[in-house]
Amino acid sequence: MTFTIGKTSDSKSLHLIDGKPFTPVAVEDSNYEDGGKITQGVKITTKESFVLDGTPMNKFHTTRDVVVKRLREPDVAVELQKSGSLGSLICEQAKGKKYFILRAA
Repeated sequence: MTFTIGKTSDSKSLHLIDGKPFTPVAVEDSNYEDGGKITQGVKITTKESFVLDGTPMNKFHTTRDVVVKRLREPDVAVELQKSGSLGSLICEQAKGKKYFILRAA
């Protein structure tokens, strides 16, 4: 799936749940296209639903490099198939850095 500026999708930006624990149960490629430039991304389906703008939501997309690289690693797909989830995670800004990390909750 490609997310393009101005189009509606079935997911919200991961930044809306920064700092909150979530349990990924599915991860899929979800690249972002803007003016012909493609940025690598993923869409995460979570076990939990978060109420955003009055609507329950459990699908989130991100193009944060560290998060995308981690969730596209082969061991992630194996773990999802094996156990059905990746356990509880938190996405947060790395201390003293401008980038975000994904860590166990």
